[in-house]
Amino acid sequence: MRLSELPYYERWFIAGIVIGISVGLMALALYYLEVYALGRLVLLDVLHVNERGMTLHQYYASLPWLLLMPLVLAAAFPLSLFVALAMRTPEVGSDPAVKAYHRNARMRLEEAPAAIISSAITIGLGGSAGREGPASHAGAVISQWLSRIMNMSAEDRRRAVAIGLGAGIGTVFKSPFAGAILSAELLYRRDMEPEVIYPSLIASSIAYVIYGSVTGFSPILGLRSCPFNPLYLPLFAVLGLITGSMAMLYVRSLNYFSRLFRSLANPFVRAALGGALVGLLVILFPEDMGEGLSWVRSLMGGGQVVTLLPLALALLLLPLSKVLATSLTLGSGAKGGVFAPGLDIGAFTGLAFGEALHFASPSLFREVGPFVVVGMLSTFGAASSAPVSSMLMTVEMSGSLALLPGEMIALAVAMIVFRGPTLLREQVESRARSPVHAGEYAIPVLRKVRVAEVPPRQLYVRQDARVSEALQVITSAGLLSLPVVDPLGRVLGIVNSVDLRQGRPEEPAMKYMRPEPGHVRPDSSLEEAINMMSRTNSRYAIVEDNGKFMGIVTLDDVVRAYEREASRYSGPQG
Repeated sequence: MRLSELPYYERWFIAGIVIGISVGLMALALYYLEVYALGRLVLLDVLHVNERGMTLHQYYASLPWLLLMPLVLAAAFPLSLFVALAMRTPEVGSDPAVKAYHRNARMRLEEAPAAIISSAITIGLGGSAGREGPASHAGAVISQWLSRIMNMSAEDRRRAVAIGLGAGIGTVFKSPFAGAILSAELLYRRDMEPEVIYPSLIASSIAYVIYGSVTGFSPILGLRSCPFNPLYLPLFAVLGLITGSMAMLYVRSLNYFSRLFRSLANPFVRAALGGALVGLLVILFPEDMGEGLSWVRSLMGGGQVVTLLPLALALLLLPLSKVLATSLTLGSGAKGGVFAPGLDIGAFTGLAFGEALHFASPSLFREVGPFVVVGMLSTFGAASSAPVSSMLMTVEMSGSLALLPGEMIALAVAMIVFRGPTLLREQVESRARSPVHAGEYAIPVLRKVRVAEVPPRQLYVRQDARVSEALQVITSAGLLSLPVVDPLGRVLGIVNSVDLRQGRPEEPAMKYMRPEPGHVRPDSSLEEAINMMSRTNSRYAIVEDNGKFMGIVTLDDVVRAYEREASRYSGPQG
């Protein structure tokens, strides 16, 4: 019996183990490339700069070398961008995986090494970005690829993307339970995908065991035995007001600097400029370097804020400097994740809040650790719209249940405050708004809208086109095939890129033409167009009127038309 023919639990028990092993090994590759091959060999051994944390004494000793960081990062960021572009992976992080899930799209295998190598260069050499971005991206790619190798169904291949996404994040954060829930929660702003939770539990736990066997199993923030104090709850609510605002500032800053850097024509010039600016920031705030969670652990363990500024001013500016450093890093084109810096921003915000309380009443507020953890995870939960997962991460990253009530209060308030887009642009509102669930929720709307209202696109291959010309048109359209149309506007058949690549560039494309699979009419409904795509296993439907070619309507066109029509009934989304 083939794996795809097994019942759900048996099938995903086996597939989850295979995916977990692969994601665990991938996470180790990222760890060693970033921490050892770059972080230690370049920064620590050559420049004597420890991007994973240093004392105040070590900071002053490293200060002459820190002055070289603008040059180091001005070279590192363009290199990170070059690697990504050379491997045809312009975007790295969790967003591509979420997009692939909702669009039911195929991810290319080379995206995995592209995400790992480009991000390791950014993070390992001191850029402000997260390891979870490349881990989730590569995990999704590897999981989808393995599902194809195992001959799983199209629906299971789609689920594998979410499973790899969550397993990658849960592994590098050493929070496998939260990672499993993240695989279901990160896809939506106000919903979950329950069918991926069971396989994600298996994949995340296996990946975590492999990763932890090498890097250790202790919680990423260390074991924090913070006794619960009910008197702190109102203070956690106040902290939630602040972290919700910081989460909103972080997301908007990322978007603003991405737009700002795009005004510079040359992508490598913008990357070099971003690197130089981040290098200037880390001279003043070395806590801005790298992923940052090691700095958070040090601060929670009684370490000092490392800076040339007075302590009170440094505490106030540290969260803002991390926002700016991350926005410059990722906005300029360097590759990495957005979640870990979000955790750092929340941790630094909680640290400033806790230190202010300690200064006001040292006997009542002896430890700042509870405010660091709660600030960190309430910021992440609000910015990612993942409240359940962030609460589980509280337990797994601190090793204690005691802070969970405070986290719940702070997160609830932070999510009230938070407005606007989340860290993941490809998140949709709910399962009802996802294209992959269109058949479950959207049929009334899809039946209402006509194909002519989309409208169809004029994308086709000319009858006299050569193989090279046809391939260029198909590739530019982002599709795998296109119809062949004669000068009279009649559809003769279709040609696909797989067949065309077997021919010589100068050959007629007609030589590789296949029969027309079917078409819809301008007055057909979008439901009929979707059904045609399903029957022909294609991402578009040909539109004809009385035998004349009118264009094609793609799945993306249908999704946009559906969202536009659905928004008329659902009203504005908060």
